[in-house]
Amino acid sequence: MSRPRIARPLALLLIPLLTLALAAGCGKVDKQKEYAALINNVPLTRAELAAEMKRVSERFYNAAPMAKDQESQLEKQILDIMIGGELLYQASEKEGIRVSDQEVKAEMAKSKQAFPDTGKFKNTFTDKDIKKKIAIDKFIAEKFAKPTVITDEQTKEYYNNNASEFTVPEQVLVSQILIKVGEDASKELKGKAEAKLKEIQGEVAKGKDFAELAKKYSDDKASAVNGGIMGFLAKGQADKDIEEAVFGLKQDQTTVVKDKQGYHLLKSLDHKQKKVIPYEEVAEKIRALLKQQEVQKKIDTFIKDAKKQSKIEIMPPPK
Repeated sequence: MSRPRIARPLALLLIPLLTLALAAGCGKVDKQKEYAALINNVPLTRAELAAEMKRVSERFYNAAPMAKDQESQLEKQILDIMIGGELLYQASEKEGIRVSDQEVKAEMAKSKQAFPDTGKFKNTFTDKDIKKKIAIDKFIAEKFAKPTVITDEQTKEYYNNNASEFTVPEQVLVSQILIKVGEDASKELKGKAEAKLKEIQGEVAKGKDFAELAKKYSDDKASAVNGGIMGFLAKGQADKDIEEAVFGLKQDQTTVVKDKQGYHLLKSLDHKQKKVIPYEEVAEKIRALLKQQEVQKKIDTFIKDAKKQSKIEIMPPPK
């Protein structure tokens, strides 16, 4: 089991892609195209909105068909993000922010690395999109990030109030050999399965390699290819009978457990006690998280106020 990650709101996890999305609808467009919105007389076309819808659905929804109401809701959310992006970009222009061709080239390379073309996703951001994304980033950095300072008191308060995020639970590294037998199987078949596993357990006791036996005999093919290793289990992650059995084992001990799948020969490979990650190891991660959250609040407030002071017209969808 890996070290616990500091929890992050979904909106913050999506920032790298959505920052590009913010810029995606801000360019000059063919006046004959239908508009989705006008932001201070700057048009955002339906074609641009549709392109962003496609990018987001491919990236986060695996391009799976969506229900009409779900698609409509997603379109509203994306349109709102793009309007916010246009307002941020217009603000960056007022601040006189400039972006060089070199910066665009470097950021485009990063974009292609972060969001590579796949069978289901194509990175279609243009130089113009990237240029506006950089301008927005510079504006956010200067206007919101630079003045935001997170104190040690704030990081310590977060650490103390969110202890579970920094606690690694007791866990056991488990390997298994499974002989499958259905719950409705005959007594004879169940007896044979149990006897087979007891025989394998005997071979392990004589020094036979557990991993090789798992590859040869286990019906759990997913773990068998790894020598039977299931990974670290914490309490609450397995059936009660298996959990009680593995947490009662000493390292390298084995035991046989029956459940609805059949008979499991379980081996404890490692046993780690509960551990609290020291504050010093996570202080800077907490500081970065709190700053990110605070900056996001400032961005949201700025966009909310800018909308009130701007002329925004959202066009009704064509019939």
